[in-house]
Amino acid sequence: MSAMLKRRVEFSLAPAVTPSVAGSLVMTLVFLTLFLDGYARAQVIPNGPETTIVAGSDGSATITPSKVGQLPPPEIPTNERLEYQISWLGVPVALLTMTTSPVSDKEDILKLTKDGFHPQSLLKLDCQARTNTYLETVFPIRVQLVSFLDPRSRNPRRFEAFIKRQQRRHESVEIFHTEKGEAFHQLPKGRSATVAIGPATQDGLSLLYYVRTIPFRVGQEIPLEVSAAGRNWQLNSKIVRTGTVQIKNMKEWPAIAGEAELANPLPFFGVKALVWFSANQERIPLLATINSNVGPVTVVLTRRTAGEPL
Repeated sequence: MSAMLKRRVEFSLAPAVTPSVAGSLVMTLVFLTLFLDGYARAQVIPNGPETTIVAGSDGSATITPSKVGQLPPPEIPTNERLEYQISWLGVPVALLTMTTSPVSDKEDILKLTKDGFHPQSLLKLDCQARTNTYLETVFPIRVQLVSFLDPRSRNPRRFEAFIKRQQRRHESVEIFHTEKGEAFHQLPKGRSATVAIGPATQDGLSLLYYVRTIPFRVGQEIPLEVSAAGRNWQLNSKIVRTGTVQIKNMKEWPAIAGEAELANPLPFFGVKALVWFSANQERIPLLATINSNVGPVTVVLTRRTAGEPL
């Protein structure tokens, strides 16, 4: 591999912090903006005609071209922990953790039983993000998303969102009755809505795990629907390219990338993101590239531990 392909992009800017990007992936503080209150647009950073270099800090990653055939659908792992670093303009700004585990908390069991579900058959997805020490005293953000998912049908059952940004708070709950074709949304300020949903409609967190279970091949189009904020959001997604992703201080993976955007963009709210997954049975989300209205944002995996798939 040439020196040019191995080169990494690093920034030493000291950006002024502004209240712009907070929240959905559904995967990061940035992806949460899709459903809450932000604006993001994806952009890969070119380095020659075939190679993309992604700017991150401790999690800098280099992507080189490679060929990957059609990938079989993996299972959703239990006891998986994914840790990510979020960087803006090459400067680390936030930390993100995503975990999967069986439902064991007594409060969770009571809530799910009251909703009419069987907790022992569900998987708990937990996503937590916060600004790092650099930004904490200036612009603190806390995010927690929890989704209770049936790993066999891949349908979400209950979704809880809590976001605190300085003095602003957002709390909401969604209850999915996919068999009845509806989801009940408990929204801020005492509002609520019942939304008609399809058999594959997801919440903002379960979407990331649902996508990991779909067979991948380059050129494949994948229609997606997310129910959030009292309505459904259609996303156009497509598997667009393959490569080899090498993350600093970690390992190298054959990888495949998917691109997604809102089917009907709102004014000043065009969302398009490029996400790279490992091209193996685990289908690990490795990194994402996003171009926000305040500059490029990268989300890079820094650590993964996992148990056996369900």
